[in-house]
Amino acid sequence: VITATADLSITKTDGVTNVNQGDALTYTIVVSNAGPSAVTGATVTDNFPANITPGAWTCAASAGASCAASGTGNLNTTVDLPSGGTATFT
Repeated sequence: VITATADLSITKTDGVTNVNQGDALTYTIVVSNAGPSAVTGATVTDNFPANITPGAWTCAASAGASCAASGTGNLNTTVDLPSGGTATFT
């Protein structure tokens, strides 16, 4: 019996060190699968703190990967990633 094994990781950055009240921010969340197996239906969740108003998000998937193209508010979706695949949420 061969057990499928995926090695998932997430990085999240906004690329800034200081923020002023009222400024708009853009976060980038990258979900990666180092393999060796593909993963189907992995949940990706990012809830904003109560004092931050979430906006719209988009997702771009690498070849062979898939994710919801866009959404609004807190991030709560799934991704399918082959070994070496990524999904980038902005």
